[in-house]
Amino acid sequence: MNHIEDLVFWSACVRLKPFREHVEAAAAGGFTSMSIAPDTYRDARKAGMSGLEIRNLAEEAGVPIRHFDTLSSWAPIRVPPNASREMRERFDVSMDEALDICAELDISTILAVAGYPPGSIPHDVLVEGFADLCDRVAAAGVWVDLEFMPILGLPTLEAAWSIVSEAARPNSGVLVDTWHFVKGGSSLETLKKIDSRYLRSMQLSDGFIAMRGEDLVDDMLSWREFPGEGQLNVLQTLNAVEAAGSLTRIGCEVFSHRANAMTARKAGTRSGTTTRRILVEAGLDVHGRTDR
Repeated sequence: MNHIEDLVFWSACVRLKPFREHVEAAAAGGFTSMSIAPDTYRDARKAGMSGLEIRNLAEEAGVPIRHFDTLSSWAPIRVPPNASREMRERFDVSMDEALDICAELDISTILAVAGYPPGSIPHDVLVEGFADLCDRVAAAGVWVDLEFMPILGLPTLEAAWSIVSEAARPNSGVLVDTWHFVKGGSSLETLKKIDSRYLRSMQLSDGFIAMRGEDLVDDMLSWREFPGEGQLNVLQTLNAVEAAGSLTRIGCEVFSHRANAMTARKAGTRSGTTTRRILVEAGLDVHGRTDR
C-alpha cells in the first residue's frame, strides 16, 4: 500500500461549533492534523483564548493545526459582491492578517481560494498574485494549495491549473476536492497532464448527482455526504488523483444539514471512519492514529 502522511480534519462538519469542539472532533476521528479557518480563529480569540492556547490545545490533543483554510486575498477581489454573511466572515481577511495567523499557529499549508466572480480579474493578475503569495511564505517552508470551486471564479481543475502552472512555484499545488471536481465538470484527463509534484492534497466529500439545494451554493453547503455515502463516485476521483499525483495530505470535508446536527465527537468519528474506509478501497494506507 502507498502511504498518506497526513490525515487532515477539515472542520466543515463542525464549523458552527466552538473551536474546542473542532479539536474534540479531530481527535475523535483519529486524524493526524487539523485545519483552522480565519473566522474560527477570530471567534476563539473573542472567547478569550490566546494564539498560544489555540495552538497548544490542538497539539496536546494530538491534532496540531497545520492547515489554514481559507485565504482569498491573493487576488484583488477577495469576496464576491453577493456573499452571504458566513462567506464574508471566512473570506474577508487581509493578506497581512492571514499570514500573521499562520505565523502565530505555525501553519505549514495554506489553502488559497477564489473569492472573485468569474471573469472579473485578468488572468495575468491572478498568476502574479498567486506567485506573490507563494513567494511570501516560501522562506517559512509553507506550502500553498489552490482550490477550485464551481460557485466562484475558479470553477474547474483546468482553471486552477492554468494559474498554478504559469506561476510555477515549487511550494505550490492544486487541491482536488471530490465534490467540486464532479459538480464542476472537471476532467479526469486533465489530471494526467499535471506534473505529479503539484498534486499532493485532496479533500473527500460525497453528494448527489441531482441538485438538492435551492442553488449550487446551497447544494454545496447543505447537501454533501461523507465519503462513500453518496452518489458521486469519490473512489474514482481519488484513484485518478493518486495515480497522477504524489498524495501526501488527504482529509474529509463535509458541509451538510446532517453533519450540523451531529455532536462534534460523532461528526469527527464519522469523518475518520468513512475516510479510512475509502482509502483502504483505493489501496492507500495512513500513518498514525486510529479512531478514538
